[in-house]
Amino acid sequence: MKYEVIFCVFAILLMAAVIGLFAWRLFSGRSDPAREWRRTAENIEALRDEYDRIRAARDAGRLSEKEFAEREEELALRVIDETAPETDEKHEMVERFPAVTAAAVAVIIPAVAIGGYLWYGDFSALDERAIEQIRTTREAARSEKNMSETVKSLEAAVVRDKDDLEAWELLADQYNATGNLSQAQIAYENVVRLNPKNVNAMVELADITIGLDPSKLREAEALAEKALALDPWNQKALMIGAAGAFDRGDYALAAVYFARLRGQFPEGSEGWRAINGQLDMTLHAGGLKDVPLDPVGRKPETDMAKMMKMGGGMSAAPERGADGTDGVGLNPLGR
Repeated sequence: MKYEVIFCVFAILLMAAVIGLFAWRLFSGRSDPAREWRRTAENIEALRDEYDRIRAARDAGRLSEKEFAEREEELALRVIDETAPETDEKHEMVERFPAVTAAAVAVIIPAVAIGGYLWYGDFSALDERAIEQIRTTREAARSEKNMSETVKSLEAAVVRDKDDLEAWELLADQYNATGNLSQAQIAYENVVRLNPKNVNAMVELADITIGLDPSKLREAEALAEKALALDPWNQKALMIGAAGAFDRGDYALAAVYFARLRGQFPEGSEGWRAINGQLDMTLHAGGLKDVPLDPVGRKPETDMAKMMKMGGGMSAAPERGADGTDGVGLNPLGR
């Protein structure tokens, strides 16, 4: 019940504020004789300019005498209307208008608000579920604030110790997740410096390098090659390596990487079709009939796949590379 009372109090205060603003604007906008005279003078000047234009058009032969007479009569009537003195009755109506309008607004706004709420509203929205939603929102905001404080703490940590690997890893992932790519690049560079075998950091650094400057594809490709030396199946490394190889004209290597990627997709799936299209384009560009033999060979079967086979579960469809042998690959579709 207390929430209903609070709701009603706030609703009344808001309506009073709106009505007050309407009334203030209406009464502050009463007619000012000096302002009205300025407006009339400006309108008369505009009509005079219009008359000069139609007279010039008549003299130039662009208006006939009949058309000129009609326009002249129209302008004369407008001048009379602008300069006609206001009657007392009209003046009284103008002065009375703000008060009448303010009174109408004071009645209409509450009536519409109450009627609309009675028709659509539901006080049950202020039950414990709504309170829980508010609490959840507050917790999310508090969590975001805590994360911001955590980032500041990590930044202070790497200032104190530039070799704090854990702090650099956490900072890199947080910067990358929030789109702060320039800072993420610095953080991943430090992660790779401190742990040269961190494939994920190496690949993310390569991806960010291209994102910040597409002209640095060679630099990104070099990072991808290092990552592939540690993990030949890494999806981003394969995609970046294939893109780099294609760009510098090494179509055979690009085809091998694309085939390795395609091999892990179920044949006919969206990912398989996307990689297959890039593989076909690479073979055509390099004048290749088939994909060269992949020196890496077949991807080792995972423990999960072995368990599914042993248990008679459904295993993945046979995966074939472009050369007809079992291939390997991962999702090539962007970040």
